[in-house]
Amino acid sequence: MKKRGFLLSALTIGMVLTACSTLEELSGITPGSAAGDSAQASSPETEKLPPSQEYVSSDGTYKVVLLEGLSQTDTQLQAGSTMMVFDGTGFSGISLKSPKSSVPGNSGNLETLEDYADHIIGMILDGSGVTVSWEDTDAPSAEGAVQCLAREGVAKEGASKGTAFSYYAESADCYFSVFIVGNDDDIEDARKVFSLEILDVAPTQRGTRDFINGMTVALDSLNGFSLRETYKSLEDMGSDQSQLESLASQARQNLSASWDIENTADLMETADWLIYEGHNQDALDFLGEYGGTDETHRDVFDAELKEQNLDDGTYISLLAAYDAWSAYGDGAIAAWDLSRVGTVMGFGYASGYCTYEEAMDKILEAAERSQELYGSWEDFNQSYLYGYSYWSEESLEDPESSAAKRAELISSMESLANGPFYMDWDMELKKEW
Repeated sequence: MKKRGFLLSALTIGMVLTACSTLEELSGITPGSAAGDSAQASSPETEKLPPSQEYVSSDGTYKVVLLEGLSQTDTQLQAGSTMMVFDGTGFSGISLKSPKSSVPGNSGNLETLEDYADHIIGMILDGSGVTVSWEDTDAPSAEGAVQCLAREGVAKEGASKGTAFSYYAESADCYFSVFIVGNDDDIEDARKVFSLEILDVAPTQRGTRDFINGMTVALDSLNGFSLRETYKSLEDMGSDQSQLESLASQARQNLSASWDIENTADLMETADWLIYEGHNQDALDFLGEYGGTDETHRDVFDAELKEQNLDDGTYISLLAAYDAWSAYGDGAIAAWDLSRVGTVMGFGYASGYCTYEEAMDKILEAAERSQELYGSWEDFNQSYLYGYSYWSEESLEDPESSAAKRAELISSMESLANGPFYMDWDMELKKEW
């Protein structure tokens, strides 16, 4: 393997394309011991270690020690999930950290570290043109981890061959992974110095992008990544246009099928509708037709609905609208609409209907509107869930429903000390792009 950054673009694109293929929906208008142990122990008296360097994730939650002098590119696939991409002569690597409740490319729960390892390797390699024959190997311990595992193997891309090494660790709340591939000698040297350390950091105030990512985290988690931020990162890394077009094509198809968006004007009109009217106004009007906005007692309104022999979907939607209106007045289920501005504008950006800056400006408008309507992340999330229940006609009280499962996902994220909702709801929002 002589070429620089072997497989870097292929691996990153493969990871993103696999995540993109898991898109659940666009929700349209229609209803531990010390770090530093090496995988291959060597005696410092007989062998001098190669020069090494610490690479710290953009959110400061973990660091990886690898060979000195690698370029590092950071991206965020979705709220809470940070990725570092490493590039060097004859060497490429990807490192990923994500909450257990929202692993990129996975819409369910992974039960074991082995399941996580299989999932991540599948995401990285699928569609990349790279194959690896894996074998388990001794795993270096990681400070702050409760379990670790490692795999090694021969990597092939056409006529090229090299060595691959992958490493996985878990803490109480998160999974971590490192995948490196390249020339045999480079990977051997990297393994001599490799370590991963989970840093004991307290929640810190983050910026407007983090606030925006918190608004879209539920659907981003179900879809497997944030298309907006991932597409921007791939552009910044100079990814091949034909590969970017694959994502753009999917984005255009989704906008057309789910939202009837075919161009820039359609995109902006839909975003404004979501911010200032949306399904929220539909829900209020629908509730008013059945007298829900005149009735102050839920039990009475519930009894009145049951007397009308409504179909189950209509009954569930009306109760969700009533609960939302009772809690948030005219802001009833507006969070459901406002959260999707980020998704729609992200897809619009990938489709070429707007620039990244234009997308973020419109999402910022939705974020400011959210702060006007709600007093906390808890209120925003509850309004969002009422909105999903109204739109999907699924009860939050039915444990088998997708509405209840979405509520469980959000609840698990709310419990994370450094999760997507840890930031101050009343923080000052400002343009950072």
